[in-house]
Amino acid sequence: MSLFEFKSLKPFKYPPLSPLKRIFRLVQLLPPKPSIIPGANGTIRIRLIEADVDSGMHYDALSYAWNLGPRYQEPSRQVIVETEQGSYKLYIYPALEIALRYLVSIQMTEYLFIDQISINQRDRSEKSHQVLLMQDIYARCARTIVWLGAPTRESDQYFDLVYEMSQEGILSRLMGPRLSQFMRVFDAVMDPSFPVNEEEREDRDDLLDLIQRFGDRFPLDGFADVLDRNWFSRLWVIQEACLAPSVIFVCGKKALCFDCFRSGALFYNIYNTHWVGQLTGPVPQHVLRQRDALFGKTDGLRRIFQERKAIHQSGIRLGLHDLVLKYNVNDDNKKIGVTLEQDRIFGLLGLAANNDVLRAQVHVDYNSNATQMYSEIAGLLLQESIDVLLFNQHPKKTADLPSWVPDWAMNLTMPVAYSNLKQPTFASGGLTTKEAPVTFQGNHAHLRIKGIAVDEIAEVGTQLYRAQLRPQVAEQVEYRTAKMFFDEVTQFARAAAAANKEQDPSDPENTPELGLLMRLCDSSLSYRHFTQALGLSGGLERLHALHSSIYTLGERLIKSDEIIASYHITRIYQTIGIVPWYLRQMSEMDSLQICAVNPVLAGKIAYEAVKDFITDMAGLLIASARVWFASKYIVFRRRFSKLDLRPSRESVERVGLDPNVSLSPDMNILTSNMLKNMRRKLYRTSAGYVGLGPPEMETGNSLVIFHGGTTPHILKKLDSQCGSDEYQYLGEAYCDGLMDGEIFEDNTKSERMFVLV
Repeated sequence: MSLFEFKSLKPFKYPPLSPLKRIFRLVQLLPPKPSIIPGANGTIRIRLIEADVDSGMHYDALSYAWNLGPRYQEPSRQVIVETEQGSYKLYIYPALEIALRYLVSIQMTEYLFIDQISINQRDRSEKSHQVLLMQDIYARCARTIVWLGAPTRESDQYFDLVYEMSQEGILSRLMGPRLSQFMRVFDAVMDPSFPVNEEEREDRDDLLDLIQRFGDRFPLDGFADVLDRNWFSRLWVIQEACLAPSVIFVCGKKALCFDCFRSGALFYNIYNTHWVGQLTGPVPQHVLRQRDALFGKTDGLRRIFQERKAIHQSGIRLGLHDLVLKYNVNDDNKKIGVTLEQDRIFGLLGLAANNDVLRAQVHVDYNSNATQMYSEIAGLLLQESIDVLLFNQHPKKTADLPSWVPDWAMNLTMPVAYSNLKQPTFASGGLTTKEAPVTFQGNHAHLRIKGIAVDEIAEVGTQLYRAQLRPQVAEQVEYRTAKMFFDEVTQFARAAAAANKEQDPSDPENTPELGLLMRLCDSSLSYRHFTQALGLSGGLERLHALHSSIYTLGERLIKSDEIIASYHITRIYQTIGIVPWYLRQMSEMDSLQICAVNPVLAGKIAYEAVKDFITDMAGLLIASARVWFASKYIVFRRRFSKLDLRPSRESVERVGLDPNVSLSPDMNILTSNMLKNMRRKLYRTSAGYVGLGPPEMETGNSLVIFHGGTTPHILKKLDSQCGSDEYQYLGEAYCDGLMDGEIFEDNTKSERMFVLV
């Protein structure tokens, strides 16, 4: 069809759908309208058909990424809608047009539910109504066709190899009828001496044979290419792929069923673990980074598998509260994408349990903005858990949000007080909430909540943990800042002990308790872990050894930095500590006398001075350059040299560290807990409580504990015009000695109402 012919068509107008009926639209794919230009693509033709959700009509659902730009430009690709009244034009986004062209060419399906076309995107009321039907629309389709995008050479290689492996039936056997013994087979593949029965031996040998034949052929770039497709990082696609009875992945003209596609990821996990186990020497860092990155890229596929298992196998679905946290708290991973920020809540409704009380209270309305909707959902979530407050992190992305309303659009990290989203480490507010908090509307949504004011902040620290700027593979703590943070911990602990015992903080005999020092370094996370595992004495001893190793390494790195800085050309004279003879001042009378009496001698002195100066400067420049070059070489070698995953004990001993400490798995536990506290500062209250809190806190802020909360909280009092105390919520805190409900044993503390704005 020519451009002129298309422009002559009238725009398609959607017939309204009754909000009182369970009606939705299906797209029937028709043969394209041929182009008048030979070899050019024709124009996509479709027909829209209304259907009842409960009619039992056979159809597929299309799941794809819209791939909109940051400004959400208007749809620009042309589609012809055929009706009984004639042909009309409709514009769609390019990503959908590409998908439809491929689907028409391979004739994979006839009737499709396609949200972009089936729903009038300009009618927000219709959109709100149709979202409520999404669960049934996808659950009752024959299958969901997942469109990953146009093919590349790498993606074709991956699809072809996975299809070839799937034909062997080995992986499907382990994922299906023999799933219960998979872990024993996995252990046997990694260690052939592991005891197995006949059936497990068969699976082990088959897997080892599969690794031998396909391991070196496995296309790492192709796997990355496929997993990097936008579809895996979109939120709406989770329910689209999980509610349907079956799923098929399509990339260009290649297709794999869900189990086949998953078997490719499973094979990579087995093959890569086996590959690491066979290493006998250093490996280039880029190889390790590539393989490590692939595990992070599988997050999207893992989400789909988990939800499909919950829906179609176990039948145990999460409530909306848990779903909102699960799919909006991303830690260091890439944030799941949405087109509209309201969809961070609305896009999860179809996954929630049918009997979930919270889900039934959510009002789907696309006429409200994200600020209003986030405030409403925060009020509902807080009725289930006070700890929703812990997801108020900074800086917020959505404008005008009240301080107590989490911004689900921003990058959110796991609260320090939780080991995972369902398992709190502490219980400072007791085990139950006395009553649900109350929200009320004004110019801003306010939250009224009862709690106990512990104390006011008297001092705030200056140090923060930091991660290494260029880690070799995974994120690592920066040891220099760790050493400085440990030093500040000692200062705050001494000040707190002095306040409690009325002693001088500078008194060397005022030695803080070792356990307090260990707890303050990472909000007591490592202290609790090691004392529970090894007992109080053994755990404290082990933790102290780990801390000492980090402190020693940080101290040595700081001294190295000082040495490098001291050899800078502007400081090297001071470093050497020798003042050259030609820089020593001579009295004016001696200078005049030499010049007047013996000008030849004066000339010789000047000549010797210039000669010695040039000689000295050359030596100083060489010394400074050698130190500078050595420091850059160390950085270069660390960044680009091969990495040994199993460092030798000798290499650790050469730098003055104990390999039994530095190379132990315990070190990873401690450094991981330190990284969880990266954005936290030390504080001390007027009464001598010490802990860690958000970096936004200041002196004069309030330390508060709410009933049922996992941790204390930091609030900032505001000037109120209505006479009541109003506070801005700043964040969660750790307070040593008050993390297990001890505040309720203090009879001097009384409960009061706090209004958060």
